[in-house]
Amino acid sequence: MKRLLLLLCASSLFCARAEARLNESSAVARSQAIGGAFVSLAEGPASVFVNPAGIISGASPALYVDYAEPAGVRGGRDWRLALCAGGADTRGAFGWYRRDSGGGSDDLLAVSLAHRPVEGTQGSFLSFGASATLGSASVPGSNSAARDSRWKASADAGVVLKPLPVVAIAYSAGNIADAHPGGGAGGDPWRREQRWGVSYFWEDRIVLSFASVRRAGLTTLHYGIGVKTAVPLELFSGFSDGRATGGARWTGSRIAATIAFAAEKGGGVTWTAACEARFPERADGRGR
Repeated sequence: MKRLLLLLCASSLFCARAEARLNESSAVARSQAIGGAFVSLAEGPASVFVNPAGIISGASPALYVDYAEPAGVRGGRDWRLALCAGGADTRGAFGWYRRDSGGGSDDLLAVSLAHRPVEGTQGSFLSFGASATLGSASVPGSNSAARDSRWKASADAGVVLKPLPVVAIAYSAGNIADAHPGGGAGGDPWRREQRWGVSYFWEDRIVLSFASVRRAGLTTLHYGIGVKTAVPLELFSGFSDGRATGGARWTGSRIAATIAFAAEKGGGVTWTAACEARFPERADGRGR
């Protein structure tokens, strides 16, 4: 009986991981470090994976890359690459995510556009963003030694509202078409996901962030805090769905580096390392 229960639990855990493969694209380094409470903080190229409206913030052009080895996934590897470019009020971005595992690989491609129609004083603004996306899951082919890739088209959309210098509110929807490129053979590795969140900024040194994420009828809550130190270093910690997270971000004039970790429920820790290359910001803080 005990063996049967253990087998059922292991099967449930495997299915949960299988259903979430492409949804893990949103776990960029800073989002992971702050407990996933990132939808209202998203900025720069990495926003293409979380909230496309956020690519309007930060320097432009800019390049983002990261790498992770998910705990509990044998042979698991995660890569993300994103590039954004454009003006102060309209920008485009491209993003690519890949997850490799012993059973195959999954890919996500996104082309995004963001626009800021309203900009007020003291950093207040309203921005909208949308992405055309393609998701691919490798599934067993007719030949047992080969695997086929099935691609499905979908879209993402998002909005960021900063009505006051100390408050940011955001909403994003990922995989609006609820596409499932894996079909019955590979589970449902890509589900529609809705995220909304709010952040509070205190004296440009401390940020408190909250987000709610709904996927496949389940809602998870995410909490995080970021603290800027005297040196150009920001420390993060967070909590979501029973997992503790944390990390640090160093910011230079042209390069920013982030290291993040998340303790997994099944044991082990997932580490993510990221680097962002960007042009220096102008005096008005809007980037070139």
